[in-house]
Amino acid sequence: MEAVLRHEIEHVFGRSIISSRDCIDLSEEIYKRTQQQLNPNTLRRFFGLVKAEYPASQSTLAILSKYCGYYSVEDAYQQKKAKASDESIDQESLLYYFDSLFREMPLRDVYDKHFFTVVKHTIKFLNNNSGVADRFQRMISKTRNGQDIYFEQFVNIDKLNDYYGDGLRYYLNEKQTSEAVLFANSLLVFKYWLTAEPEKLKQHSESILNEAGCSAQKYFVCARQFAAMLYHAHATTGNINETLINIYRYHAALNKDTNAYQRAHFEYVIAEALALTGHYLEALYYLGQTNPSLSHKSMHLAFFTDHNYKLLKALCLYKLGREPEAGIIFDEIKPSDFLFINKKFAGILYHYLAAGLRRKNIRYRQSLSSLIKETGFSIFDSTL
Repeated sequence: MEAVLRHEIEHVFGRSIISSRDCIDLSEEIYKRTQQQLNPNTLRRFFGLVKAEYPASQSTLAILSKYCGYYSVEDAYQQKKAKASDESIDQESLLYYFDSLFREMPLRDVYDKHFFTVVKHTIKFLNNNSGVADRFQRMISKTRNGQDIYFEQFVNIDKLNDYYGDGLRYYLNEKQTSEAVLFANSLLVFKYWLTAEPEKLKQHSESILNEAGCSAQKYFVCARQFAAMLYHAHATTGNINETLINIYRYHAALNKDTNAYQRAHFEYVIAEALALTGHYLEALYYLGQTNPSLSHKSMHLAFFTDHNYKLLKALCLYKLGREPEAGIIFDEIKPSDFLFINKKFAGILYHYLAAGLRRKNIRYRQSLSSLIKETGFSIFDSTL
């Protein structure tokens, strides 16, 4: 476990720990990020720069784990142990290319469709070569484009319980703003709701439940924070009335001074959270506010397609007992046109609906079980 931590610390720190000066600098950075102090001499012993008579204490290991973005040494060890490495690629050259691309490519604004196309194909590559994903995310988390586009605009739901979810701690380490804390922890609440891990969900909820409303200026941060509140309430059987009121108020304010794409993004994320937590009428309300044709004009905005929209609407209608309406919409859906970063997630809902609507394919339930196992989204074993 200590070997894993040493390796991880050097990656987070950005260089090897090979001198007393490195230990002094690392001590200062640990305090800056964790508000806990580790003496440089302790770090020298930990990294073998001086002889250590005893192994590192549990308190030292806990601080170092926190610095790396983990809850404990065991958490760090298990996550690293579970990752597969792919040595068949010239990783150094490839990662240098990716880093240069994200760091140097000019970006006019967050709606730059050309840059979004680059990110889209990069993510597709990572999905097929997951061995380089960890180092890629560590590198681009240090770039503005990596933070603002890759992590914030391309929320990779299919990999939320995989490399994208792991990479959120790199994003947090580098972008230490209050909005980044809200955004990342809200997504981790969603992750642990999907994987049915209530204790971890509660840990991340502490960072987003300080107030009923949303103080963030960015609409997508508020969307994720409100959604996380719904998932937290569902997992803890809490009351959501106040959250629903605050969502409605925030949405009403969006209608006054926000462009159509931003409103649609907010509406879709909220409708999805409401549908998944069993509030189908409320979900239909927000879906009814969204113009699904926007998805055709803004495919590069990476939050839904027309077929994702139809899937969510059909699910709500089906759950409300309106099967004929749900069936009509369901038959218009093309799973191949689901957004590329949530195809497996959407596939779970699609196969569940196909079985419920009694479509003639006995493999739907088999495919549903396979997708749940592949994504780790075990919540659907009990909620669907």
